[in-house]
Amino acid sequence: MFIREWIRVVKGEFQNYGASLFFKDLMAGAATAAVALPLALAFGVASGADAAAGLVTAIVAGIVIGGLGGTHFQISGPTGAMSAVLIVLSARYGLSSVWIAGLLAGIFIFLAGAFRLGRIVSLIPGPVITGFTSGIAVIIFLGQIDNLVGNQTEKVESVVRQFEMYLTHGLTINPSSLSIGLLVVVTMILWSRVKIHYLKSIPGSLVGIFLGTMLAVVSDLEVPTIGVIPRTILLDQRLSLSALSWDSISTLVI
Repeated sequence: MFIREWIRVVKGEFQNYGASLFFKDLMAGAATAAVALPLALAFGVASGADAAAGLVTAIVAGIVIGGLGGTHFQISGPTGAMSAVLIVLSARYGLSSVWIAGLLAGIFIFLAGAFRLGRIVSLIPGPVITGFTSGIAVIIFLGQIDNLVGNQTEKVESVVRQFEMYLTHGLTINPSSLSIGLLVVVTMILWSRVKIHYLKSIPGSLVGIFLGTMLAVVSDLEVPTIGVIPRTILLDQRLSLSALSWDSISTLVI
């Protein structure tokens, strides 16, 4: 039944498809990719994994959800809300828990869709959503202090514990890391005020990454990098079904 309905929808989507629509979709895809690239890299790091994990997630999610999604206009990929949740799991149970949690989340979402539980979302009060998103923003912001200033500390599972470590061990600031980070932030803020039409279509985050990278390369600054770009989507850090155990699954469910 699902496959038949999916085929019907796909046929309807491409019924009057031509070169003009393809070019528009191509430009929309390029613009989306330009916005999604820096976000995917950042959320990969923010979730406790690495930038490569965020990049691969954006690629796979875009292809799979683009083909199976239930709406005509949809952009899918790594999100800030999930990265704030996953970094706690990574610090407490290790990186393997991130893959298991993602697998379980997919199963729960599939079941919710199968039993049409999406309508329950309408019962959630607005202040709850506002508080949730605000809390996520605070967690992500505070969690990136080390990356911004170039400080090296162990992963912790709470913001309170992070500040305790700062008070105990201090905060080491790398001037090179801080200068590049501030350059990216300032670029993103100022770029939103650009009035030139063809420049406004370029995401400020992408411009900031480009300028920061050029500054680091030209000045030969001693700053940590995201590493080698992966040549395969099968990363060394990935979900291994053989490593799954009932103990780890039950712990994450609870």
